[in-house]
Amino acid sequence: MSFSPILVPIAPEQALNDSFHQAFRFANQCAAQVTLLSVIEDLAELKEISRYSCTTLDLLDKATKIYHDALKEHVHVLKKQYPNICFNIKIRIGVPFIEIVKEANASHSSLVIIDSHRANKTDACKRGSNTLHLMRKSAVPIWSISTHSQPVKQVVAAIDLANQDYQEFNAKIVDLAVEFCSVTGAELTLVHAWRLESEGFLRKWSGYEDLDIALLSQQMRSERLERLKSLLIPYENSPIVKHIKLLEGETREVLPRYVATSDTDLVILGSLSRTGIAGFLMGNTAESMLNTMSCSVITLKPDSFVSPVVGE
Repeated sequence: MSFSPILVPIAPEQALNDSFHQAFRFANQCAAQVTLLSVIEDLAELKEISRYSCTTLDLLDKATKIYHDALKEHVHVLKKQYPNICFNIKIRIGVPFIEIVKEANASHSSLVIIDSHRANKTDACKRGSNTLHLMRKSAVPIWSISTHSQPVKQVVAAIDLANQDYQEFNAKIVDLAVEFCSVTGAELTLVHAWRLESEGFLRKWSGYEDLDIALLSQQMRSERLERLKSLLIPYENSPIVKHIKLLEGETREVLPRYVATSDTDLVILGSLSRTGIAGFLMGNTAESMLNTMSCSVITLKPDSFVSPVVGE
């Protein structure tokens, strides 16, 4: 895949901190088209006030011009630092996460990069509601940068091998991960967490003893390992450093623990709803892990996903 164009939302009056510059360095390496987007919240109250005071009639027009000029100034400065980027600017009015999703769709963006780092957060890994809304409802991959200017050297791609129907989605995750590491020079580790969920059933109803369980687990582990390796076969000639890692246990417990102890800078998560409410929820396992990992995260959806807000 190609990481262009890229959408970078910037809240009105938000400073371009180190998280943004991490995004711009990446985009510069990709020679990407980058759209800087600011969303002005459309306050319904202003329309009501305008019936009593004409001074509010052009407030949105004034705000739009001010923030448009602010983005132009950002571009003027950034062009000198990142000469390989072709910058565009856009102002939208509405609910921020909805307008970001709509703009990403309209501009055929390959990636949305958002600043999730907040110096005043009590918990460094807490992502705001706007970020979570985007991760749930955007068909375009979301890169949530939550660490200040830390170079990405170690990338973990979480792979779900529990269902054969996910093979195409796994291939999409690996393709994005390999391309990202090719751009950044980072090392890639494919991680799969699993456990023998039916152990209790087998013991109770099939008479399996400890040795039977151990042999079955070993066979399943070997089979999963081979399936994990097979995902990297198309990239045998890629110069990036690649590893595979099997974790045993509940994914939402063992994956964050591994990430925290392995100097991981970025986790790539497939976000696939299993709730039956297509388009409204990311996979429960993925969402439960987001606020337990302090590193940056990229979430992506399968090709079949349709955003519920596009077309609103």
